[in-house]
Amino acid sequence: MDQTVEEQLDSMTDDDDFDDDFDDVEVLAEDATVARRIDADSILDSLVPKSIDWRDTVRRHPAGSVLCVGLVGYLVGRTKGSMIMAGITAGLSAAMMRQLSDVFEGDFFDY
Repeated sequence: MDQTVEEQLDSMTDDDDFDDDFDDVEVLAEDATVARRIDADSILDSLVPKSIDWRDTVRRHPAGSVLCVGLVGYLVGRTKGSMIMAGITAGLSAAMMRQLSDVFEGDFFDY
């Protein structure tokens, strides 16, 4: 507790600590670059209780499963369609603006 400020700074600036922190940052950066996989299996596994074997149900009743998913999609589209379209439009607009800004910042338009 009786350390001076200089001693505290020296202890905080040890090379080992910086290396450890840098390694942690590298690990986090690697994890962030790995795309998180979102597919129907992972979504259904998180939504459907573990006691229900939905894979077996889909295998036994493929037509009924497709009809149920189609009905849910129709109902979601009817109730939330405008919000979904607004989100898609905003995403496409942002992507187009990003592409255009890359083109206009390049050497192509420099005279």
